[in-house]
Amino acid sequence: MKKWLMRQYWRIQQSQAIIGLGFWTATITLLVWPYLEWRFKSTETLLFIPMTYVGLLGIASAVLTTVLLAGFFYDVTFGLWR
Repeated sequence: MKKWLMRQYWRIQQSQAIIGLGFWTATITLLVWPYLEWRFKSTETLLFIPMTYVGLLGIASAVLTTVLLAGFFYDVTFGLWR
């Protein structure tokens, strides 16, 4: 029983990082959007996708890339797993 509970606890911890990254990306994207909204007119499209979605996906991609690169460079520089 104890081993099963510890395994469930470990699974929750592992998924917490991915879920946290998703929440963080959504939060920062929606906080930045009002400042960049004027650049993306909702009447225009890019490959039949409204520019609003293109802008939101661009911001989210930039946030994810920044966070993952920061983690990668932190690991390489400070030897997190050595």
